[in-house]
Amino acid sequence: RSPVNMSKQRKRNMSAAPVAFDDVTNRIPGATENQPLEISETSNTPTMATQLSPDKTYVLRFDGGSRGNPGVAGSGMVLYDADEGTEVWSGYHFMGDGYTNNEAEYKGILEGLRCAYAMGARSVVVQGDSMLVIKQLEGKWRVKAENLRPYYQKAMKLLQQFDSFHVNHIERAENSRADELANE
Repeated sequence: RSPVNMSKQRKRNMSAAPVAFDDVTNRIPGATENQPLEISETSNTPTMATQLSPDKTYVLRFDGGSRGNPGVAGSGMVLYDADEGTEVWSGYHFMGDGYTNNEAEYKGILEGLRCAYAMGARSVVVQGDSMLVIKQLEGKWRVKAENLRPYYQKAMKLLQQFDSFHVNHIERAENSRADELANE
């Protein structure tokens, strides 16, 4: 099955309740809300409820939103097993006030990648409905906005720690679960 078409085939695991990022932060050694965790092969193994197979591919879908732009912002992230289409983890992060929509989108990628890696994923397909963020991560568009450069640099650094990764754009309708979490 293609990860792009996965949303039509997904079987949601009802036991996988979304986790507020603050809860996840408390379970990952060295992670804080404002200081992203640097993940490496030599870092301590986090204590997480879900350990993922490093031999499988996972799909990370992300979304972010800001009421006011800039305004009150949050992001949502969902991790799926690419072969089975099941949701294996989900989370959301409330950023607070004064953030743009694109900053919230990037925050969703950052937190989703950090958690996926910490749980053992080593192959990931990143999907989102933000054309700007996806095109920037693909290297097709420049990152012109100063406020987005640190997010972009951190996202690229995290992506490069995976054994394999792909980034692609999906339609908003295929990203409803991440959107739901971004609005928690």
